[in-house]
Amino acid sequence: MIKIVGNDILRSGSKIGWIESNDIFDHSGKKRGYFTENDIFEYSGKKIGWVLGNEIHAVGGRAMRLDDNRRIVSGGSYPDIVRAAIRLILGE
Repeated sequence: MIKIVGNDILRSGSKIGWIESNDIFDHSGKKRGYFTENDIFEYSGKKIGWVLGNEIHAVGGRAMRLDDNRRIVSGGSYPDIVRAAIRLILGE
């Protein structure tokens, strides 16, 4: 489980990264990726996923329901695209 507290991203109580504007950083301060209105990109600009309807789609064909993702990435008041980006960029 991943929890958002403020702009920090925690896993099992340990900080694994943070959100800054539309960027996702890992615990060492490296920008790992970013999100736009509906799309998710790795740091190099390669698209790795998107939100469409009630699903998160990852390049390669994997799809996840937004409801399921909200249980995995909880806390904070961020929209679904941010939660999806955290999961795709930093993993579960």
